[in-house]
Amino acid sequence: MATLSYLNKRVLVVDDQRPFLILLRGIMNNLGATSVVVVQNGESAVAACRQEKFDIIISDLHLGSDKKNGYQLLEELRVRKLVKATTIYMMVSADSDRPMVLGSIEKQPDGYIIKPFSQSQLHNRLAKAYQKRHTLQHIYQKIMDGDNASAIEECRNLIRSGNRYSKYCLSILLDLLWREGRNEEALQLLNSISDAKPLPWINIALARTHLYLGNIPDAMLLASRVAAQKLYAVEGLDIMAQCRVKRNELDEALKTIQTSLNLAPFSLTRQFLGCEIARLAGDFEMAKNCCQAILEQSKKSVHRSVTHLCNYVRSILDAASKAEDKKIRNRYHQEAMLVLQRNRNDELLSRTKESFDYNIFEELIGARINLIDGKLLEAKRALNATQYELRQRFEEYPMALAPDSLTLMSDLGEFEEASQLLMEMRSSNLPVDPNLQYLINNIEHRQNEIRENYNKYNRAGISQYAEGQYEAAYQSFLSAQELAPMNTGVALNLLQCLIKLMEKMHKPDQPLIMKCRQTYRMVDGMRLPESHQTKFDSIKDKVKSYLEHR
Repeated sequence: MATLSYLNKRVLVVDDQRPFLILLRGIMNNLGATSVVVVQNGESAVAACRQEKFDIIISDLHLGSDKKNGYQLLEELRVRKLVKATTIYMMVSADSDRPMVLGSIEKQPDGYIIKPFSQSQLHNRLAKAYQKRHTLQHIYQKIMDGDNASAIEECRNLIRSGNRYSKYCLSILLDLLWREGRNEEALQLLNSISDAKPLPWINIALARTHLYLGNIPDAMLLASRVAAQKLYAVEGLDIMAQCRVKRNELDEALKTIQTSLNLAPFSLTRQFLGCEIARLAGDFEMAKNCCQAILEQSKKSVHRSVTHLCNYVRSILDAASKAEDKKIRNRYHQEAMLVLQRNRNDELLSRTKESFDYNIFEELIGARINLIDGKLLEAKRALNATQYELRQRFEEYPMALAPDSLTLMSDLGEFEEASQLLMEMRSSNLPVDPNLQYLINNIEHRQNEIRENYNKYNRAGISQYAEGQYEAAYQSFLSAQELAPMNTGVALNLLQCLIKLMEKMHKPDQPLIMKCRQTYRMVDGMRLPESHQTKFDSIKDKVKSYLEHR
């Protein structure tokens, strides 16, 4: 069995309280460590780990208000591969608050110790963690290298050997099988070890496996058993919520995931799940709150992204668009603008490497507010201006801004532009989180639902126009425009048709003239695609003459 000697170990201690930092350094020196680096915040810890790979990292959970905390530090070091496969990460805290403890444990540090503690207690925890890390180091290394297949075989070999860490290794093996989509193998493995009274963690693993396989009744039964207990209750609630979604029991799913979030809110995965279920259940206020939590939790983490800020603002507009009461809708609009104002100078924006322009984002949000308020022409003009500016300023379309442009294009009926942007999004390297996937799916669904009928009416109008049936063509184009109110193509078709109808008038027809003026305003002054611009140039003088003299 490996024995922990501190003599040749590089140690990093992270704590924002200098007295405890000095105390911990003294304890490690007493244990034999001669190389102890101390830092007072998570960013300094990341910088230190970029310089060298430590053998032991001891970090406090709380590292200052509005600073990266201990489990965010752990996640970043692992994701960025700034630690070795053998590095021990020990979490320290005086906080016994259940949500914080659960949030820390879910990140799976090698150990968790509550203040105050003695030198011998710390040594015992570190020694146990070292033995486990040393025994499983080959598995950890394969996982770090992305070689999951080899890691799976290493796990199987160690389990067969009857090693003292076989049970822990089993949990690693199951996680690897789930990642690889080998769920049938996971089920066979679990069935081979379960007995008449399986442990709670085996029940939760069985429940998760059944969920992945689509065996919802089995998953629900097992998860509900675990949720009734204290241990693994949160994981049981998460699975129960997902099962209830599969059963279309959305109200119950919403209650279940809310209970889980109340118990353990410090999980991005859980917040994303809460957001998804809230939207399905029509609770856009809860979806907005989950998006806000995702933004706040991600700001100091490795998952920091301007996309989370954008998604939060979008979630406010989603709630506004669903509000029937004008006062409530206006309240959401004000909230969105306030969030934009407060975050204008946020550190997140100055540090982002993503292609992004905050001024354009504000313009797009303003356009979406106009759209919700029924000010379609103002929304279209803003969309038109921002798209031209984006194409001029950026070599590649800034994908963090694409969802708002896409929403405007879809709701205004600019299907051709929306389809092109969707193709660009799919071919880009844009990380598609659950919030973004929801938006894309929602827009595609709406487009598919509307576009077929729009195309039918527009094509009928084009055919009727070609045959000289101008009145029939006019009615077809009107039907198409009802489905796509600001579509440039159908607006130009309507103008062509209106010219033909007005040419036959012996005296001014005010409704037709009003429609002509309204339609003309939809395209006049816009930056149009070349084909549309050519068509507009060929008819605009004649349209203007009718509008000026009648």
